[in-house]
Parts: sequence; C-alpha cells; structure tokens
Amino acid sequence: MRGRLRTDLRVHLASAEAEFWEAPDFSRTSMPEAVPAVLRATASKFLEVYRGQLKPFETEQEVAPGVTIIRTGGHTPGHSIVRLESGGNRLTFGGDAVFQCGFDQPGWFSGFEHDPEESARVRVRLLMEMAASGERLLATHLPFPSVCHVAVAGNAFRFVPAVWDY
Repeated sequence: MRGRLRTDLRVHLASAEAEFWEAPDFSRTSMPEAVPAVLRATASKFLEVYRGQLKPFETEQEVAPGVTIIRTGGHTPGHSIVRLESGGNRLTFGGDAVFQCGFDQPGWFSGFEHDPEESARVRVRLLMEMAASGERLLATHLPFPSVCHVAVAGNAFRFVPAVWDY
C-alpha cells in the first residue's frame, strides 16, 4: 500500500479503543452530518492495514522506558493520555481530553465526545492533577505551542504557557 507506515510499526492503544473503532457508535455525539461516515471509513482502512501491528492494553502500559500510556476514556471509550518522564521531569500529552475553553468551563464538552459526562470528569481530574504536580501539559486542541502548566482558579483552571527551553 502506498503511503503505508513502516511495517515494523507497533500501535499501542487501549483495547476499548480498538473495539470501539470496529463499529463506532456516534449516537451520543453531535457532529456535522458527513463526519461519522468519514471517521468510519478512515477507521476501517486503518484497521485493515495495521490490525496485525496493534498492541492493545487494558488500563496502562509502559511502551518504552519513561513512556507510559494511560486509558482515560471519555472522549472515546479507549481515549488515552501519554506520560513522558525523564530526569525527574514529566510531560503529559492529554490528547483530546482538554481543549481551550475547558480551562474556564471544565464541565463543557464538544459534540465529538462519545461520553460527554465522563469526558468532563476526565478533564477535571487531569487538570487538577496537572495543577497539583506542576508538570507540563500538552494537548491536541490547545493553542500553539500548546505546552502549558495548569493553575486552579476557583472552580476553573488557567492555561499558563510554558516557556520553551531550547
């Protein structure tokens, strides 16, 4: 297949995520009409090409020294975050668990979340943990460079941009 990733690629994902994408249920989402069909087609093609390279886990897995994947659920049944740790420093990639307005309104959710209530619980739990630990957070839907610290502000949170050390 043209454009295929390396044949020795290992795709680590939560078992619940792999199961979800076999036959995704979008009944609790509120997406534009064309999106579910595109997501189903993309997932089907991905599973067809990479099924033999999937390395599912249940709740947590260290995939390399200092690299741990943790299933959170919420956004999708197997949504996971990735923790990188080295020399006493940690960075958490929050994936789709956090978006910009989720700092001010952590109970809000997007129409793409498959379990809206659980998504809000996951987001609050993650933001509270980040605020308590002081570690850096990186997430897909945050403004560039999307690396921040989290501060508590009453019943909300604040995005505190992290200075790039380079």
